[in-house]
Parts: sequence; structure tokens; C-alpha cells
Amino acid sequence: MSTHVLTLSQIYGSDPIGELVLDRLKVKPIYAAAFFVFTGILYAYLLPALWGYPSEVDGINLLNIVLVFPVAGFFYAYQPQSILRTYGSVMRFLRAEEQHHTIHFDKIARTHASKVLWIIGLLFGLLGAGFGISYSIQHFGEFWYSANWSQILFVQFVRFLAFYCIGVAAGRHIATSIELNNLFEHADFPLTLDADRLEVFRSVKSFALQFVGVAAIIALNLGLQPLLIEPPVLEYTIYVTLYFIVAPFSFFLPIWEAHLRMTRIKNEMLDQLHYDFQEESQRLYHEFKEQGVKPPIYLKEAENLIQLEKMIATVSKTLVWPFEGTTVYRLAATVISPFVLVIFEIFINIASGLLVAI
Repeated sequence: MSTHVLTLSQIYGSDPIGELVLDRLKVKPIYAAAFFVFTGILYAYLLPALWGYPSEVDGINLLNIVLVFPVAGFFYAYQPQSILRTYGSVMRFLRAEEQHHTIHFDKIARTHASKVLWIIGLLFGLLGAGFGISYSIQHFGEFWYSANWSQILFVQFVRFLAFYCIGVAAGRHIATSIELNNLFEHADFPLTLDADRLEVFRSVKSFALQFVGVAAIIALNLGLQPLLIEPPVLEYTIYVTLYFIVAPFSFFLPIWEAHLRMTRIKNEMLDQLHYDFQEESQRLYHEFKEQGVKPPIYLKEAENLIQLEKMIATVSKTLVWPFEGTTVYRLAATVISPFVLVIFEIFINIASGLLVAI
């Protein structure tokens, strides 16, 4: 049965946790965040006291409890609403521009219903919990998080849920990006000198930056690890590599087809204007040659050339990306920000080494 609207249930898709927690129980984003704060306090403070371990939570675990895991839970619950708003903005634009382009709502719903999306979350959750269990077994009984098997399983179950939220959010982002590109494939974008003037561009840019911003907050865990603890090399390398690939990619993916379409429209207009300029200049040349047009007359005749030249200059300045150039600097700063302190420490060490050598 064909549908002509999208719903939150369709954005949740076949995600079993999303269907239960978000669709049926209607858990709000703030409560999803509070869940991770509460469970963090439970496994890091209350249960260790029960097992007879002192409250010694390192900086990384504290960061996970108060920031990283709650942000993952909040965004997992909030993201479907953001996706729905973005689709709505794009579809309003397509209808307003009277595109001869059918919006395949059923196809969008099928893409979000794909089991691959929550399987990505499942695999990412198992990866995070698997590394955690492996490390806890190696240090069984030494620390509060490895006090006994019940503590290990509880801590890693919460870790699994947080990583699951991150993985599913990444899967949803990819699915939405694919469908946005399909919608943009045949859209006729007006040439613009200010992309933020168009609501559709603002909406899609905001959608892309939201994911990058959340990824950067979560990556604080990675950025601070070398300063606070000695991280497991393999696990740390995998996560850092994934972050620096996924974060920039996730920004450009949903706007890639819009960029290609804007580039194509701009080039087509420039080709036509250059062709018209050449035709007009050739016409004037023949008039000069055959009729000997006098100065006052050819100045008037050249007005078309002047206007065409101005149009070519104006069109050449128009954007081929649905965002301002400063957005790239914001993106770069956001992606690098979790590792600023590590980079600063490396710089200090290098400078100190050079001063000692001198």
C-alpha cells in the first residue's frame, strides 16, 4: 500500500530497541540520556561499594557516564525527529519548485526498514562490549568494573547499549543520506550566492552538522584517553581511524548529490552564456566588417556583450555547495576538537625536546 507521508515509526524501521523504547514506550531523548547517567552511577559507585571496592572512577569512565553515553542515548532518541524534519523540508522544496519528480515515500520507508541499519548497531555494540569484556577478564578482580562476573556483564551490557545507539545512529544517517541524494538527483536548484537563504539547504546542512557534532562529543573519549590512561593499542587505533573517516564523510554524504546537481546547473548556464557571448561578438564583428559601424552606434550595439559579461561574472560567483565556505572551517575545527589537548601535548613535547637539544 502506497503512502504519501512519512512517520516516526517508519524512521525507526526494523530497529527492535527503537520499536520498543521509542515507538511503543515513547521514551523522550532526555530520559534516554538519564538512563545512561543512572546506570553509570549504579555500576560505578553503588555496586562497587556493595562488592567492597573503593569509589575510584578514572577520568575516561567518568566522561562516559556524564557525557559520552548520555549524548549517545539522547541522539539515538532525538535523531528520528531530525530526520523527519529534514525530509519534510526537502519535500516542501520539491513541491514548491513544481518538480516533475515523484517522491517515492514507500522506497524511503523501505530503506529505513532495512535490517542492515540495526545490525550495524548490533555489530558496533558487540565490538565495544567485546573489547571491554576481554580487558576486564585480563584484570579480573583488580578493579571495580571487573570485580566479578555480574559486575562485568552489567557494565558491558550498558556499554553495548551505548555503542548500539551510536551504530544505529550512523546507520540511520547513511540511509537518510542515500534517500536525500535520490531526491536531489533531478531537482533544479536556483543559483545562489548565499546558501543559507534557502530553507532546504539550511535544513540539510543542519542535519549533517548535527551528526558530526555528536560524533565529536563522543570522540572526546578517544581524545582524552592518552592523557588519562594507557589505552589498548588495537582498540584505540580502530576507533580513531573510524572516527576520522566517518565524521567528515558523514557531513558530505547527504549533500553530495545536491553539490553535483548545483555544479551541473551552474556549468550548463555558463556554457549557454559563453555561447551567447561568442555569438553576439561574432555578429558585431560581421557588422563592423561589412557595414563599417560608427562609434556611437557600435557602443549601443555592444550593450548586449556588456550585459552578458556581467551575467557570466555573476554566475561564476554562485555556489556549487549547499553551504557557505566558512562551514568547511567549522567542520574541520569540530572534527579535530576532541584531540586538541593531545595535539597540544605533542607540540609541547616536541618543543621541549628541541629546547633541550639546543
